[in-house]
Amino acid sequence: MKIVIIPSMAHFILFPFMGQGHLIPFLALARLLEQRTGHTITIVNTPLNILTLQSMLPPESSIRLATLPFNGPDHGLPPNCESSDTLPNPLFFPRLHKATQTLQPSFDGLISAIAREEDGRQPICIISDFFFGWTVEIARAHGIFHSIFITGGAYGWAICFNVWINLPHSNTDSEDFQLPGFPETLRIQRSQVCRDLKIADGPDSWSRFFRKQMSLSLRSDGFLVNTLEELEKTGLGLFSRMTKGPLWPIGPLRTQGRRRKNSGISKDDCVLWLNLHRTSSVLYVCFGSENTISASQMMELAMGLEESGRAFIWVVRPPLGNDQNGDFRAEWLPEGFEERVAERKQGLLVRQWAPQLEILAHESTGAFLSHCGWNSVLESLSQGIPLMGWPIAADQFYNSKMLEEEVGVCVEIARGNDSEIDKGHVKEVIEMVMGETEKGKKMTRKASEVKEMIEAAIREEEGFNGSSVKAMDAHRMPFLALARLLEQTNRHTITIVNTPLNIPTLQSILPPESTIRLASLPFNAPDHGLPPNCESADTLHYSLYPRLFEATQSLRPSFDQFISTTAREENGRQPICIISDFFFGWTVEIAKAYGIFHTVFITSGVYGCAIDFAIWIHLPHRKTNSDDFPLPGFPETLRIKRSLLSSLLQDADGSDPFSKFFQPQMSFSLRSEGLEYFSRLTNRPLWPIGPLRSQARRRKDSGFSTDDCVSWLNLHRPSSVLFVSFGSLHTISASQMMELAMGLEESGKAFIWAIRPPLGNDFNGEFRAEWLPEGFEERVAERKLGLVVRKWAPQMEILSHESTGAFISHCGWNSVLESLSQGVPIIGWPISGEQLYSSKMLEEEVGVCVEIAKGNCFEIDKGHVKKVIEMVMGETEKGEEMRRKALEIKKMMEAAVREEEGFKGSSVKAMDAFIETVVSARRTTSEPNE
Repeated sequence: MKIVIIPSMAHFILFPFMGQGHLIPFLALARLLEQRTGHTITIVNTPLNILTLQSMLPPESSIRLATLPFNGPDHGLPPNCESSDTLPNPLFFPRLHKATQTLQPSFDGLISAIAREEDGRQPICIISDFFFGWTVEIARAHGIFHSIFITGGAYGWAICFNVWINLPHSNTDSEDFQLPGFPETLRIQRSQVCRDLKIADGPDSWSRFFRKQMSLSLRSDGFLVNTLEELEKTGLGLFSRMTKGPLWPIGPLRTQGRRRKNSGISKDDCVLWLNLHRTSSVLYVCFGSENTISASQMMELAMGLEESGRAFIWVVRPPLGNDQNGDFRAEWLPEGFEERVAERKQGLLVRQWAPQLEILAHESTGAFLSHCGWNSVLESLSQGIPLMGWPIAADQFYNSKMLEEEVGVCVEIARGNDSEIDKGHVKEVIEMVMGETEKGKKMTRKASEVKEMIEAAIREEEGFNGSSVKAMDAHRMPFLALARLLEQTNRHTITIVNTPLNIPTLQSILPPESTIRLASLPFNAPDHGLPPNCESADTLHYSLYPRLFEATQSLRPSFDQFISTTAREENGRQPICIISDFFFGWTVEIAKAYGIFHTVFITSGVYGCAIDFAIWIHLPHRKTNSDDFPLPGFPETLRIKRSLLSSLLQDADGSDPFSKFFQPQMSFSLRSEGLEYFSRLTNRPLWPIGPLRSQARRRKDSGFSTDDCVSWLNLHRPSSVLFVSFGSLHTISASQMMELAMGLEESGKAFIWAIRPPLGNDFNGEFRAEWLPEGFEERVAERKLGLVVRKWAPQMEILSHESTGAFISHCGWNSVLESLSQGVPIIGWPISGEQLYSSKMLEEEVGVCVEIAKGNCFEIDKGHVKKVIEMVMGETEKGEEMRRKALEIKKMMEAAVREEEGFKGSSVKAMDAFIETVVSARRTTSEPNE
């Protein structure tokens, strides 16, 4: 009888730092792992913290708790103090941090014991706080996978790590300074450096502790971050510069704080007070569980709150220099303050602790004056509540900076607990954020957008996996179209090569009668620090793209072997041409080694990619502070504005992961025989063979049948309908969507809008009416003014209909070609990559486009939308000129691909020339009898 040994379940060991802001997110992570994996989960901590965690676990939980011996007084701490929030004042923090080092031997012993138990089953993962960087060494010693869990935000902690490790402020007297390895445009002010960092010089105890733990942490196998990609693209990009390990933004985690014994108010009483006030009228004020402000600041804040006339709930703690967990004394506030605001129902003062999430979730709450601790930030934004930032320590300064400068949901009211502040300033900022001001409305709108992002990020439903749109389709479809065109010659063998999981996708698109071959190269994502079953960019968070790009290098040996095998098979017939994407520039070297002709296929427009190549290779924007700049080797008259650069390029400096990948691959590609690269970067031939006729599969989620769409178009006169679509991979923000809708309606022009959920939501999820003006869809449908199509529309059929007169497009190259092939002018709204340069070229060089907006964080209003639509579609000189030029381009394109007896268009000739060049190159290396 054969005995099959079934492997035991995996074991995750979680080790949070001792503090409420760390214990609660770690517990939420443990619950998430428990629910999603069914594996064994153990949380490790000191005795009193284990009791706290135990009280927060539901009875049915299978999460284990393991205690490490610890006695506070042995380390100069007060009795029963094992966490940062129980310390009487910040002076004890260094002792607590130093005391954590003594946990190493007992933690090592615990890991050894767990590894031996249950027949020697080895735990597979330690997840620790960065304060315990030393756990990386223990994991290495036991051969265990290790991950750091950042309970805060990526932006804040990326800067914190950088400043602590490099101490850049100690090398300059300037008021602001750069961070080594980060973009030059990111500068930090001294006032944004916490007190401990200001005095840090390297040998001091704080520096020794943090620099060692952070440096060890950066050697971890990966980082979990309590954030979401849509909110923190910049922050995750910064963090990826600090470590080679993958980043997994898994937040926001659903945390549930414990009810404090010293709660200052019951949840019910708090809600009853809030019920007395109108919607969005109450300001919530809280500095977290471990922070407070000075006595003078507290006095001015109180007077400012009262004079503002706004209702407020304030969680008060004793001011700086007093026992934070002690009784609050009336003398710290203006005389009679609490009685006056209570009598007028203006203010509610809560001692020590309040039910924060319930307050923020209440409809009466309109803003949050916060220290910008990350848990508080997430709780506020998850309810769509904008913030007034008063950062006090650590990452809070940079969280506040990011929320104000990058996201637009925060205004900083003060900084630290030693800054000067007066009641007039408090009153002014409150009015700016909560009054009927343009700034306040904008912040509230942005906060609502982030709320939707957060809801989408943590939503899990049947058929939803974040974004199921295939980002690499933009490369796959043109390559398939090229393969089909080559196949039609009936003389050559065509093989498409890719990794195992991409081959079935290609197979499903090919028609049954196709002779195109598909070849798979071995690839295992986890070998490269990627999640399992991740073989394309659409399955990854963008911070892992450098890992995927780096992993493509591993395909070289197997691709080389494939070429060698193909050369030997079928009586030694030599493959005569390799056509690769520029991402695989290294294939040029393999082709050279085998004496094989090589060409790079650029799937998009030549103008956009020419500029993209030039900027990535030379990084000219890094050499000037000007708002626009020339490109090396290009005409002086061609100048690029910084606003045209993608966020990746704006951050690129040559040493970042994206530069390290793109620069060599683009340089390799320029050595290919088949790429002239626009005659300015290389002297090799260029074959413009487009537009290729690519045909995507009919989507299962088509929002409208072709027949119904055509029937609707038949109701309208020629050139009177505007088609609006941002392609299969892009969308705009909720605020942009609202303004676009109002502009479309007020323009009075008929339109078809292929609509998707706004930025931050499930791209393929249900579209909700709340994202459009109230009654919008019903009004435009009733008047036959507009047709709103969910997800996907038959684009080519719409553009080819005589009623279609213009196209609001993201300027993706496939969409550009389809529009111009029908003589339809374009209103450009580029969002990323070469789209920004394609739009520029279509407007400035060709004259068939007017740009209406740029990116998905561009401010736009309905009046501008209406004005541009009228300019392009009305009886204006500009509109008539655009239509005339678009018709000229249509005729050019028809001529380029036409092949008749005695006539071949330019693209047909280019394809023939390409094939003849390849065959000729083969003849020169073949034997005489071949």
